[in-house]
Amino acid sequence: MNKRNITLGQFTAAFVPFGLLFTAALVGAETSLDLPHERMVYSVWATMPPMIVALCLFILPSRSQARKNVWLLFWTFAFLLYMVHFYYAVMVHYHASISEVFHEQGAKIAGSNFLDTIWWGVDVILAWIVQRDLKWIRVERLLLNIYLPLTFFVASVVIFKGFVNLLGYMMTAAIVICLLVRLRAWWMARHPANALEPQHG
Repeated sequence: MNKRNITLGQFTAAFVPFGLLFTAALVGAETSLDLPHERMVYSVWATMPPMIVALCLFILPSRSQARKNVWLLFWTFAFLLYMVHFYYAVMVHYHASISEVFHEQGAKIAGSNFLDTIWWGVDVILAWIVQRDLKWIRVERLLLNIYLPLTFFVASVVIFKGFVNLLGYMMTAAIVICLLVRLRAWWMARHPANALEPQHG
């Protein structure tokens, strides 16, 4: 079993953006007449930057312990920011009423949102308590890293309009770039001779 040995530098690299985004989500809404609603909106915006970093770290080919540590921290802090959004959405905006959530959002959107919350939370817990490389966790995490950005893409690009569209497009571009990097690394590993051949003009 490998010990993580998360360093102060790794923790700082993830915690500082988390702290700034968390503060911005709460304080930035202070000028609004509807403070809970704006905090609900700003907190989901704040969720996306650390989530994008975590998604990219998951996709990129390197699997060093340092990168795993940073991924875990960004993945966790992104989830904590998401839980701030979840609190203001479900507990405040919808008065802690599950039936009201499903009535206002519809079964598909509400069900997807609750699945995001539960699945992501379970995965964060698994990431912290299980350090062994188990196949079922790898499969679960891969499926989550496909499903979660898809739901965020639908929400940030298709359903809602405004600044969140920019975040949705940035997430999509980052994922595509990281997938291309990983694909290139896979191709070079499968065809190492190609990388050594001189290029002729």
